[in-house]
Amino acid sequence: MNARYFMIFVFFFMFCCSAVADHQSVRKIILRGNEAFSDEQLRLGMQTEVGETYDEELLRKDFKRIVGFYRKNGFSFARIDEKRLFKKGFADGVYLHIYIDEGRIGRLTVEGNSRTRDHVILRELLFKTGDVYTVEDELESERILRRKPYLGDAEIGATWDDETSTVEIRVMVTDLWSVIPALDIPAFSKDSSDFLVQVVDSNMFGTGNQAQFRYQRISEADETTRSLIRTRYTDPRLFSSHWEFDGHYIQQRVGDSWQVILQRPQYTLKTRWSAAFMASEHVDLKRWYERGKKTDLYDRIMQRNTGQLTRYIGNRHRHLQFSVWGFTERSKFAPHEISPSTTWGETKSRFAPKDRDIKILGISVGRRKIDFVRTRYVNQMGRVEDIAVGYGYNMSLGYGSPLYGSDRSETLLNWLFSLSLSHEDSLFLNTQADFTTRFSNEPRDSVFKGKIKLIRKNLLRQTLAAQLSTVFEFGLARESQVILDGENGMRGYSPYAFNGEKMVILNLESRTIFSGEIFEKLESLVVVGSAMFLDFGYIWSGDEFVLSEPKRSVGAGLRFSIPRLSGSRVFRFDLAYPLDVQGGTSRVPVITYGIGHVF
Repeated sequence: MNARYFMIFVFFFMFCCSAVADHQSVRKIILRGNEAFSDEQLRLGMQTEVGETYDEELLRKDFKRIVGFYRKNGFSFARIDEKRLFKKGFADGVYLHIYIDEGRIGRLTVEGNSRTRDHVILRELLFKTGDVYTVEDELESERILRRKPYLGDAEIGATWDDETSTVEIRVMVTDLWSVIPALDIPAFSKDSSDFLVQVVDSNMFGTGNQAQFRYQRISEADETTRSLIRTRYTDPRLFSSHWEFDGHYIQQRVGDSWQVILQRPQYTLKTRWSAAFMASEHVDLKRWYERGKKTDLYDRIMQRNTGQLTRYIGNRHRHLQFSVWGFTERSKFAPHEISPSTTWGETKSRFAPKDRDIKILGISVGRRKIDFVRTRYVNQMGRVEDIAVGYGYNMSLGYGSPLYGSDRSETLLNWLFSLSLSHEDSLFLNTQADFTTRFSNEPRDSVFKGKIKLIRKNLLRQTLAAQLSTVFEFGLARESQVILDGENGMRGYSPYAFNGEKMVILNLESRTIFSGEIFEKLESLVVVGSAMFLDFGYIWSGDEFVLSEPKRSVGAGLRFSIPRLSGSRVFRFDLAYPLDVQGGTSRVPVITYGIGHVF
């Protein structure tokens, strides 16, 4: 048989097999390349089944169903690789080998970074070369990058490369000004002088590590000159892992403090476990106030060690979490300055701190449902924001016993709940509730904290914000107190203006970002806005609540934001007018300034 007759025979044989196949049943279907979904999941949507008559047109429709199923689940570049499709007809039927290309990543590039190294950005992504691309991984990777204090807006673009049949990823970021120096040289006098210099870098040498150094020199008459140092170093990827190291050392007039944290956070919602360990010693002053006047001052030394291990079960949108944890806390108090009575008469201080040595072991169970809304002009001034929506709750039970060194037997209960909702990218509601109570052979201690925050974006650059917050303490009257002042929302009043055991405060604020040709040209350097506000609250002890004695203030202020500055800070400058004062004091407006919104 010569070559010509052999070729005719081969073509005739293939034609016969094809003809037979067109009229035979499907004997076997083999799926290849599917890692994200099982064969059973993909075959549920197929009409071509084993035992049924083979139909070429029906098989093409099944290909579209499979691809549609993949893309519905976020695999935007999934396809059927028809170049590798194997279809063979035999006497007993048709055998099919279907190859699925889920859309693998072939190349990753980073653009826009001038200081941050490429590998520092790439290591934060939830995918690498050779992985399958999904929309969910892209969106969460963007959120992770936007949380970094040294990066501005982050966008990830994905395209299909026909030449390599892979997905090409472009990561576009903006470096921020991460080095922030500070120098403070107040007026010198013959009796005292003060000098302070500080440098903070949230992206040291482009590695994403954070370092801080602060030096303060204090000279006072008849006192030894003091040099106080504060240092901090943070490595978010210790030894190229997901473990994070954070160390602080602080020198103060009252003593030295330090803190070391080693943790493996839930860096992505796909994380299956996390852990955190902390050891610290803090030296500070514990103050007590009566009717806005300081009465007692104690030196406090607190040593604290904590550890927690958490397991997550579920997916990135819904999951359960189980934790085992423990902490030790040793606190000692020494009188520093004790007043026999206040300037308000014979009302003596009720402050009576107790030395404690607490050791508690416990477990926690929680559930969370979470999603994200991408928006702008809600909490920041122009930056892209990822607002979490959903709900979560967590219940914890701990027990301390003298068997393992605790100074007394006690049971700790904690319940935490949060709910966040959004409507059409313009209305945002956030609710939080936190209740903690302790049971022991001494009077029960309980604390409840609640907060409801509502934000309404009327226009692109105008926002209405309202927050109702509460703090209720029970059984802590001699060890702790609630403060209502300009630092926690009651603007227009001096620090520690009002004290008690229970507090309710309502804050209303209208925020506007200035627009116009001049301001829009400056927005690459500075964003400017304003705010008008009303603060309304009550504070009392025990059952002494009086409805006719509110604390109120009104005012207005300016807001600034430097988009290229690390941390996306909002700087505020407010002029507040107090409406309720004590002892006939004149209603003098109070100027306050700070970083971040009051609420």
